[in-house]
Amino acid sequence: MLAPITHLWIDESGDKGFKFDKGSSRFLIIAAAWVVDASIEMIERELAQLRSACSFSPNHEFKFSRSKNAVREKFLYSLIQLPVRYKAIVVDKRNAAASLFRLQPSQLYVESIKRILYDNDPPLNGAIVVIDEATAGIHKKEYNRILKHHVSKNLVQKIRQARSQSDAMIQITDMIAGSIFRHYEKGDSHYHERLMGKEKLLIEF
Repeated sequence: MLAPITHLWIDESGDKGFKFDKGSSRFLIIAAAWVVDASIEMIERELAQLRSACSFSPNHEFKFSRSKNAVREKFLYSLIQLPVRYKAIVVDKRNAAASLFRLQPSQLYVESIKRILYDNDPPLNGAIVVIDEATAGIHKKEYNRILKHHVSKNLVQKIRQARSQSDAMIQITDMIAGSIFRHYEKGDSHYHERLMGKEKLLIEF
């Protein structure tokens, strides 16, 4: 049996809007990553070595949407060597189930996060959930609602904000979410396929 998750990093790609004629994405991807039997310091060292190999500054932030294809390839090659696993949810907002939230897009986000947190393989155990500081500003009400009404302390102890520039796991989760988003939104599965060995669960909603 897999060990329970005690730290979970969540990031997203796409948006929760339904104004497709004004630029809303069709898909919303939420990825949640965790480390298996290793320290965060080890993960940080690996990303530091990758920055050096790419001739980036020590404080360079890896972000899928801003990375060239060659950098994405190097990053994902490094990632598949690391003891990191992830779960993700793919929301097709044109589907009937998702479109029920058209008038309440924030509730769609809550429902998506709940499905990630409730998955029991492996389960959360008083976990600290870490989210990007920028994301926290957008979804503060949603996360407060989740903590207050939908999850117990047995599952999630607290939700912590972190600056993506200084958090290696937020950057990893961003790259995962971006890879999956490119598959569904753009029809390019190359990057997602590279990661599938790390994929514990993919929920299509």
